[in-house]
Amino acid sequence: MKVIDIHAHIYEQVAGITRGQPMRSTGLGRVAIGNREVQFLPPSFEQSRSTAQMLIAYMDWCGIEKAVLMPNPYYGYHNYYFEESVRRYPDRLKGVALVDIMKGKSAAEELAAIYDRGILFGFKVEVDSTFQCAPGTRLTDPKLAPVWDCCSQYRQPVFIHMFRTEDIADVKTLARTWPGIRFIICHMGADACFGKGMPESSYREVLDMVKEHSNVYIDTSTVPVYFHEEYPWPASVEIIETCYRHVGPEKMMWASDYPGMLNHGTMRQLINLVETQCTHIPESHRQLILADNARELFFA
Repeated sequence: MKVIDIHAHIYEQVAGITRGQPMRSTGLGRVAIGNREVQFLPPSFEQSRSTAQMLIAYMDWCGIEKAVLMPNPYYGYHNYYFEESVRRYPDRLKGVALVDIMKGKSAAEELAAIYDRGILFGFKVEVDSTFQCAPGTRLTDPKLAPVWDCCSQYRQPVFIHMFRTEDIADVKTLARTWPGIRFIICHMGADACFGKGMPESSYREVLDMVKEHSNVYIDTSTVPVYFHEEYPWPASVEIIETCYRHVGPEKMMWASDYPGMLNHGTMRQLINLVETQCTHIPESHRQLILADNARELFFA
């Protein structure tokens, strides 16, 4: 089957922040977080970086046609490197933009300037890292509205990694308020659904949102991490097939969350999660999820 990855991370070095502590690459897949060092990637990532060349090599090896480069404050701000990589591999890569949404109007102006350059597209919000210095901030906070207005004006998609139950309600509000924005829910609802202590009803609420709003989509990545399970990831298969039964294939897109997910499985296994393990999804619908929907939304 043809495969397009809508959620892959690249960076020349980790230069982010988490829980108020700086993060930086060290070596052999490890990063320093504050004063401690942790295994962040497989040791084969010798310099603890994820380059565009490495991603392309994985794509060639595993038959991935195209990929969307996904930013995150957790890794740092890498718009320049994304632009450089898209220029180098224009037929293979598209890059999503990242600005500090907490800056409100000036963030929107920065984002508009990025769109006007015509290289990067879209916008990413990872709630935990984005709001870590102002944890009570909601996605619907009025001071963030200029960024949503900018995305709507430029008809740019927004990718959201939710962490809190209130994020689900907020994304519903965003989808209603800015119908011209396509919202893509990362990681099947992520921590807002599968995090410790989250109600079981959260996932159904996310699926209802995807089904009921024509401008809300969902990606299939990272679910095995939340269930601490080994390949072939049966609980994750059930999560994905439940989504399929509830919303159909047209709103679903495969994603790898490379390179972090290589701590939990091979790239081929990540593809197989949908391609071969989701046996209750017809082959033609698996092809929509694996590539066709993403091609229509991002590469047409």
